[in-house]
Amino acid sequence: MRTAILIWLTLQNSIHTLLIRYSRAREVEHMFLSTVAVFFTEVMKCVVCLGIIFKEETPSRFFGVLMDQVVRQPYDTLKVCVPAMVYIVQNNLFYIAASHLDAATFMITSQLKIFTAAIFTVIILKRSLTRAQWIALVVLFVGVSLVQLQSAGAESTGLDGQRPIVGFSAVVIACCLSGFAGIYFEKILKDSTPVSLWMRNVQMCVFAIPSSFAGVMWQDGKVVMENGLLYGFDWVVWLTVIWYCVGGLSVAVCIKYADNIAKNFATSVAI
Repeated sequence: MRTAILIWLTLQNSIHTLLIRYSRAREVEHMFLSTVAVFFTEVMKCVVCLGIIFKEETPSRFFGVLMDQVVRQPYDTLKVCVPAMVYIVQNNLFYIAASHLDAATFMITSQLKIFTAAIFTVIILKRSLTRAQWIALVVLFVGVSLVQLQSAGAESTGLDGQRPIVGFSAVVIACCLSGFAGIYFEKILKDSTPVSLWMRNVQMCVFAIPSSFAGVMWQDGKVVMENGLLYGFDWVVWLTVIWYCVGGLSVAVCIKYADNIAKNFATSVAI
């Protein structure tokens, strides 16, 4: 099962990276708001997870289970507050990065999350890495650095307002947040009170949905009030949102049954 999950995640990530890049780089009359896309992704994840829980439980137990594991255990629910908030910021930063980097550079530099995940694995999980893993991480870091040095010269020739430095800065911060949130979530899934993977995602959505909506209103509130939440949305944007949702749930499954570093190495194969 672990191998199948990693193969699927590799395929999913390769498609996802191209989708997010295409959705932000194409020429359209009205560009969609990335904050709204992040918000709808969280709503969709919540609906999917609630549907799975509803299928696993009897209809009569569904609301009781939600009350018991989300409302009546506030301290347990609060554990996922940190990764939920961090993932919101991370996803918004990845949209910014996709707007300012070409597809190849975006795919390669985003693999820095493998490096940050390894560092947080040592710090948070107190888990040692093998020599081969450290060598692979060093090679990855050097490769990303070379790619960035090559793309830095494109600053003066960026297309349609692209700024590679902005994109690279956004992706580096996002990768640091991704590494921390992924390892933190792995620790919660494997070390704390036994709660199903889908319920953990619902708990995260309790914080992620209002937080992402607050981000929409704070950053793009004026545009939303004038044009609505679906401003600039078309089938490409919806496909990107759906695929982002699929990716988020796939990552959670991979962390549950493998680990965060294995998940990140699987996504790096997508390059």
